[in-house]
Amino acid sequence: MQQTIFSPELTVGSDFAWVGRLGSPLELYTIIAINRPLKMNGSEQAFPSSPDSVTASRRLRNGRDKDVYYKPFPPNHFAPKTGHQTLNIGVIGAGVAGLTAAVALVQSGHNIFERSKFANEIGAAIHMCPNATRILSFYEFDFQAGLATPLQRVSLLDAHSLEVLRRVDIPDTRELYGAPWYLFHRVDLHQQLNKLATEPRLHTKAVAKLNLATEVADIDLDGTITLVRGDRVKKDLIIVADGVRSSFTAKVVGDDVLSRATPTGTAVYRFLIPTARLLEDPQTQPLFQNESFCGSIARLKHSRLVWYPCRQGALQNFGLFVPDEIDGFENEVWNIPASREKFMESCRGLHPDLQAVCSKAEGLKLFRLCTRKMPIPTLTKGNVVLIGDAAHPMLPHQAQGGAMAVEDGAALGVLFSDLMSRDAVQDRLDMFQRLRLDRVSAIQILSSVGQDEIHKVIDSARPYVEDPIPTTPDGLNEYNFTPNVMRDALELLHPGSKARQ
Repeated sequence: MQQTIFSPELTVGSDFAWVGRLGSPLELYTIIAINRPLKMNGSEQAFPSSPDSVTASRRLRNGRDKDVYYKPFPPNHFAPKTGHQTLNIGVIGAGVAGLTAAVALVQSGHNIFERSKFANEIGAAIHMCPNATRILSFYEFDFQAGLATPLQRVSLLDAHSLEVLRRVDIPDTRELYGAPWYLFHRVDLHQQLNKLATEPRLHTKAVAKLNLATEVADIDLDGTITLVRGDRVKKDLIIVADGVRSSFTAKVVGDDVLSRATPTGTAVYRFLIPTARLLEDPQTQPLFQNESFCGSIARLKHSRLVWYPCRQGALQNFGLFVPDEIDGFENEVWNIPASREKFMESCRGLHPDLQAVCSKAEGLKLFRLCTRKMPIPTLTKGNVVLIGDAAHPMLPHQAQGGAMAVEDGAALGVLFSDLMSRDAVQDRLDMFQRLRLDRVSAIQILSSVGQDEIHKVIDSARPYVEDPIPTTPDGLNEYNFTPNVMRDALELLHPGSKARQ
């Protein structure tokens, strides 16, 4: 077999998932694209260089000047002014997408009433890439309180022998893309977004009303929400953000089959272990000593164990990718009960030190990977808009699921600023469709395969990408991270104005 895994062009990006299907003869992985000499087996090996990534050129992939395009907006840039119209908006779902939308739309001057039957996020980690963290910074997200965690290095290991096949340092995304790349415990991210939405901020005193444990029975495209208890409320706009198993995507799409997310055949055992506990055990200590801010990928033939830090290195987030052999729980994605006996059986092929790590698993849950075969054709209909996983569920290859949810919420916040009349709602939703549909559809398709398999989805992605479709890790990161959705939205809202400055 061709030893592509050692190709200097191959680096990993994303959620440290595999590149290639489970069981594929080509067992590769994505790391983060970087162009600098690396020490491997005592020798220097240089990655192929591109002028933009090496010199951090001012000119971005989209042709814009970096300093201008990434120039921060003033804190109150989208605040309402005298005479602006206030909308009553209902948000269904209080995950990353729903809370970000609430944060952004409150700052733009609208009344937000958020309804969700879920009170908390699950215990797992999540990436917030530069295209998302620049948005969170604008909305006064407290990265310190959220225990944002930088990643210093990623290692690729042989899961049988623990031989280090490659170590890759993480590039400075602040220099390349104007914003950091952080890892979060989902609960910490969720709590800080919840705080931004429901508590006054320095530059925004209005807050969203969060009504958790309130289940929505139905919605109408005119903006009517029907609760399970029978109440009916009318909103100027409904934002559907209720996740991959959304109850209401079909209302917008008009096709239940097309809007349904289906299992991919892969499941992930998710668990967290305190770093201190791993350092206390002589058997597991060598894997984590001086490696608290490093991620690793340990590969097997039909599975792989991946891990990376969160909570500023205090916790390690693990995922064991295995074939989906889950019985029952057809309607569940994230919170599937896991058998410790079956889990340890799945770990049998790992090195004994990795098995010792897995034996310490806390809060063990199964996560079923689901997606749609193709993107949906529309994100809006009537007075309803879809965002987050309800609109574009993604596999973890590009680590862009959470980032796209943040982009969706921020785009709505910008596009519904400077609103003079309720009559303009449809125009603003049309702008959202033009701004978001191609981008989220392309990334959904590109996220459906590993980074060495992009050639398999080029034809599917082509209708959504004007420029040449990226096929390398460098190109994929550049495509994902470059856009500043808030500036793009403002320029769409006010074409030809000083928004470009």
